[in-house]
Amino acid sequence: MDRVDRLLALVAELRAAAPEPLEPKALAARLGVSERTVRRDLELLVHGGLPVRTDRGQGYVLTPDPAPPALSEAASLTGPLRDTLSEAVRTRRIVRLAYDDQSGHRTFRDVEAHGLVTAPYAEYLVGWCRMRDGPRMFRLDRIGAAYLSGRGAGARDLDDLLAALRIPLPRPPAESSPRGPAGATRARAWTLDRVEHVRSRLREATAEVRSGAEGAAALRGVLGHLAEWTRWQVAAIRAAATGDDPVLEGRRPAFPPEFDAAGPELPYETREQMIQDAMAPRSLGELARDLSAVLEAVAHWAADCDDALWEEPLPDPRPFGAPGPPRPLADLLAGWRGPLAHIEWHLDRLTDEPPVPRAPMTRRPSGSSTAAPCNPDPRHRCRHRRTRLVDGRAVVGGHAPR
Repeated sequence: MDRVDRLLALVAELRAAAPEPLEPKALAARLGVSERTVRRDLELLVHGGLPVRTDRGQGYVLTPDPAPPALSEAASLTGPLRDTLSEAVRTRRIVRLAYDDQSGHRTFRDVEAHGLVTAPYAEYLVGWCRMRDGPRMFRLDRIGAAYLSGRGAGARDLDDLLAALRIPLPRPPAESSPRGPAGATRARAWTLDRVEHVRSRLREATAEVRSGAEGAAALRGVLGHLAEWTRWQVAAIRAAATGDDPVLEGRRPAFPPEFDAAGPELPYETREQMIQDAMAPRSLGELARDLSAVLEAVAHWAADCDDALWEEPLPDPRPFGAPGPPRPLADLLAGWRGPLAHIEWHLDRLTDEPPVPRAPMTRRPSGSSTAAPCNPDPRHRCRHRRTRLVDGRAVVGGHAPR
């Protein structure tokens, strides 16, 4: 057992025994070390702030953390926001929120508080929204104010709360149709699960090459191609769903003015060559971070967009070419012909072996599939079965980066 694990075990033993004392001899026996080592470790922990006291003749006692003072309804409105939310979760109370959605629209809603989640990019309150009658996650930086009511929050099914955390539900919905809140929740969770799966594949492919495996040049060419095409596909889908102007996410490089101005009039071969030229100065890590940033933006938008977008078929936009027939949002983003399938199509062809079938996480929303063509755009015809090297350069769609 290394020192960090030993310190963890020591604190765990003291907490499990509290408020009863533990003798150094007993601690040493449980940890498999000498009493001197136990005393030295305890001195380090006490110096770091662990509240341990010594009872003469009995051993060491970990002082229990004091219970937080009860928060009144008035104090909940005027005090720190996080204290109010923590009190609501701890006491299983209903909290009244002033919440701003992604577009800045403010609503007032009662939420049964069930948990606080800290993620790398934000903190969330997990609860049951009584206005929407379903599980929701609320970003703390969008909660303008919170008021702790005197009403208690009832018990909720664990699966429903897991759905709010964007984890696919293991049970099928009561209705076969994806319409309604249950269908929207499942479609959103399935899409976010697919996004995270593709991001993990991207991380694995990049890490494998960085560890010394062959294929760095081929992967660089593919990532440059994917970053720009995925950026455009996602922007087109979001614009079609919301009616807003397209937003190009990620870390886009500078392109010649004619790249964007020409639109669909620019031949595919010319467009692909311009993409590779713009991406050529970048390192493998920069290309991977660009594509990962695009996927992260997809996840953020999919997690926060309105439920109504998941319930009705939406126009199938093509960045270049005629629109396709309407399809569900989950299918547009994560299904056949979607940007995620496009990424997997290319990653599959970087290897000589077919991909290992993935164990299903959940039942897919009705009408969705994950077969992976190269691109939904009929103008986007990747002419390679597998990325190859020509004169030491990666060839993507018939072109090699300079």
